[in-house]
Formats: sequence, structure tokens, C-alpha cells
Amino acid sequence: MTYQGIHIVEMLPELVLLATTMVLLLVALFLRREAEHQLAWVALLGIVAAGVGNALLWNHPGVAFSGAFVTDRFSLILNEVVLMAAAAAVALAPREVELASDYLVLVLWAAIGMMVLEGAMDLMVLFLGLEILSLPLYILASFRRQSVRSAEAGTKYLLLGAFSSGIFLYGLALIYGGIGTTDMVRIGLYVLGHFAQVPVTVKVGVGLLLVGLGFKLGIIPFHMWVPDVYEGSPTPVTTFMAVATKVAAFAALARVLLVVLPDAAYAWRLILWFLSILTMVGGALLILPQTNMKRLLAYSSIINAGYLLAALSVTSRGSVASGAYFLVAYGLMNLGAFAVVSALSAGEEAGADLKNYRGLFHRRPWLAVAMSLFLLSLASVPPTAGFVGKLYIVQAIVAENGVVLAVAVVFATMVSLYAYVRPIVSMFRSVDAEGEEAKGMPVVGEPTPGGVQAVVVGCFVGTLLFGVLPNLVISLLHGGVGLMAGL
Repeated sequence: MTYQGIHIVEMLPELVLLATTMVLLLVALFLRREAEHQLAWVALLGIVAAGVGNALLWNHPGVAFSGAFVTDRFSLILNEVVLMAAAAAVALAPREVELASDYLVLVLWAAIGMMVLEGAMDLMVLFLGLEILSLPLYILASFRRQSVRSAEAGTKYLLLGAFSSGIFLYGLALIYGGIGTTDMVRIGLYVLGHFAQVPVTVKVGVGLLLVGLGFKLGIIPFHMWVPDVYEGSPTPVTTFMAVATKVAAFAALARVLLVVLPDAAYAWRLILWFLSILTMVGGALLILPQTNMKRLLAYSSIINAGYLLAALSVTSRGSVASGAYFLVAYGLMNLGAFAVVSALSAGEEAGADLKNYRGLFHRRPWLAVAMSLFLLSLASVPPTAGFVGKLYIVQAIVAENGVVLAVAVVFATMVSLYAYVRPIVSMFRSVDAEGEEAKGMPVVGEPTPGGVQAVVVGCFVGTLLFGVLPNLVISLLHGGVGLMAGL
């Protein structure tokens, strides 16, 4: 056994975050508990440094640990989305949780696991990244100790997450037992050369891998945890989980489909189409009766998981690149929407109740305008980033003769439109449903902190900018996917 090609510098962003966690723990030893909120600046500095290190690798793609981990432009772009979500989780935290070193370290460790998952080219590394991101999230989901809902969210996430990890690991074991390797490239070459003779255990193993990743992506029927965990978790944790976990799961699933099953992916196409349509249409129907903004956004994430699965089910460079672009747009509009929820919450759940959004424009106009833009982007109304992202997905699907799938995307979009427009109409109404003047309703929450304002403004600008000028990002993603998959 040789140890060539370690090239640990290829993991520069992960190493920077790891060093930041060590600094946070050391500095916390010398700070009083009431002064630990100042550590947020250390965490943000580490995230920015990791983003810079990630950008430095742009023109130097390579492999680490003898090919078990890669840094290609596909993973580098998605790394930036994960870091953006981590920064938002830190910036929003003082509003919702007791900001201490343990919270910050857990967020950074989860981000490390997500970036490992995005660059994994070995099934063992894939599993390692999956566990590194999952364990901190189980704790973060129940981080609000005094809340029964938070404890319930953490418990549900732990139990179902452990179950899905066991399924993933069992699938990995079946593949290793049938082929004798966990290297994804070697598995792909074996499948290409022995497609007709691939053992049944290997096929079952691949199916179990998809189930495990489907849980993290939140597709139906593996979505049961999403609404309850999103609602019960502190809003900064939900924000981080809703965006970054989907990014990591999408990257991992894309590598499994394009590397492990390069030309054999068509054998899974009907299954992926069925799951995608079920997720999109089922999520669109389930979102309609929601009266809680966090649950509404939870079911929205399920619908969007269906769109991402639709992009992966046709397995071409254009479809995967369109899915990656949609993830960038999804990150911006979801981070912004959850930031508005946090601005209205003041550490409680009042900001998640839709009745508190009635007449919001007359009380806090800039929050109402911002939330309207984010919801319109989720509804795919032009000229927002959400519209462009979904348009790219539909174009890529149609180009691969996936007309039925494209029709399902359009149908789910039309059905879910009501759920997104209803809060917007309520925010701009001058009179609520009982005839009371909205201007007389109490202002929900305290004055918006600077960190929350920064997240809302940044996402507002990004959602518009990526909707008007999408070409640069989509061209980068096309090149990155080609480098990743050899397409």
C-alpha cells in the first residue's frame, strides 16, 4: 500500500476552518461567559479566510490522499455557498441562541463535513463527510435548551439521521463486498466494463447509497424529518441546515451518479424521475395549508429538492450545472427569507407565525419588501435568481428529452405559487382579516441587529443580481462540471 499524492494543501479551506475551531476553543478559555459573543468575529474571520483559501485553489484543481478527495471548480463553487451559509448562521445567532464557543465550533465543524462531502471521491470519505456534518447538526438542532420543540427537533433528527447513516453504510459495505474497492472512479470503471455482470449486491448497495443521500436532500418519501426539525430548531440553525446540507448532498449525489454510474445512470433514470415528480408535486400540495413560515420554507425546501433531483436524473453537463446554479440561487433566497424570520422573532417563535406578517409593510417596510422578493424568487417570478435557476433546469431537462419531467416542474411551480403569494398579499394589506388596522398591530421583535440586516441586504442584492446577470456563474459551473465528471 502506497501513500502517494497526499497533497494536503488541496484541503486548504477545511484546514483553515479547523484551525479556527482550535483558536475559538483556546480563546474561550480566557474569556468570561458573558463576553463569549465576541468570538463571533473570530468565527467570521475564519470563514472569510477559508473563502479566500478556497478561491486561491480555483486555478489549481487537484487531488489529495491518492485520489480520495478532489478540489475541482464544481466543489469550489459549492464550498463558497456552504461558507456563505455558515457566515449567516453566525451572524443570525445572537438573535436566537446564546452565542458561545460551542455553538460556533459546531457550525464550523458541520461546514467542514459538508466541504469534505462535496470533494469526496471515495465512498469511505463520503461517509466520513456525512458523519462530520451530521453530528454537529444533531446538537445544534436542540441547542435552545429551554425549548421543548428544539429538544424534540434534535431527537427526531438524531434518530432518523442515524437510521439513514446506517442505510448508507450498509450500501457502502455491499458495494465493497461485490467489487473490492471504495474508490468511486474504480467502481465506475468496473460498472462500465461489467455492466451486464454487475452483482445484485452492488446494485442494491447503490440504491442504499441513494436512499442515504436522499434523506439529507429531503426528498419524498425520506422527508419526514424536515418540517418538524426546521420548525423546532433555532432559526440560525435552520438557515444553515436548509441551505448548506442540500448543497453538500447535491454534490455527493452528483458524483455518485456521474462517477460511480457514468454511462449506466440511465438504468436508474425511471426511479429518479419517479422520486423527483413525487417530491415536487407532493411538496407543492403539502405546502398549501401551512400557517407557519418556517414550516412553509421547510416544504419549500422539499419542493426545491425535487427540482434538484430532476436536474440530476438526466445526468448531463448542462443539467448538473443548472442544478448547481439553482443551488446558488436557492442559497441566497433562503438565507434571506430565514434572516427576515429571525429579524421578527427576537429569540422566540412569534416571527414564524404567518398571522404576524399581516400589514408588515406598514410597520417595517424594508423587511416586507425583502421577504416579498425572496418569496417571489422561490416562486420563480422573473427577474429573480430563482426564476433563472429553474429556467436553466427546465431547458437542460428538455434538451435530454425529459419533457414529462419538465411538465412536472412547471406544474409544481404553478401549484406552489399560491403558498408563496399569500404571505406577500398579507404583508401589504392595510387591514387584517378581522378588520383591525394593521398599523395598530404591535411590532414583532426588537430593532433588527446589524448582523441580521447585513444578511438580508446581501441576499436581497444577490437574488436580484444573479437573476439579471447569471451568465458568468453558469459558465463557470459548466466548466466545473466538465472537469469533475469528464463530460
